[in-house]
Amino acid sequence: MEEYDDQRRFFGDLAATAEQSIEQIRGFEENYYAAIHWTILPFPWIKELSDTWQSYVEQHFANGFAYALELSQAKDFQELALINTRFLQTSVETLLAQAKDFAEIYAPPVMAEKSPVPWSAK
Repeated sequence: MEEYDDQRRFFGDLAATAEQSIEQIRGFEENYYAAIHWTILPFPWIKELSDTWQSYVEQHFANGFAYALELSQAKDFQELALINTRFLQTSVETLLAQAKDFAEIYAPPVMAEKSPVPWSAK
């Protein structure tokens, strides 16, 4: 019985910590968007790049919120391990998709800038 009470207390504390983390992340997110907004004003030419980064950050925040919500509802260690595994998998998949997207958007202009002049153009 004592083990069950300890486990229940642990997951209750975990849920409270997850909820507190969500609130802190919300505050961080608001500060981040405000900082980006004020940074872009003097450099309007980086708006497209900033919008891309902002969408990536929003995806990571959404994954984090979903993770914290799931974590707050975990009932045992097996569920906790499953939630952590899913979060890790989702995070890696999101990061790889973002890297591919970023490379497809921004690598061609950079490569065109760095490519040598063709012999026929000389």
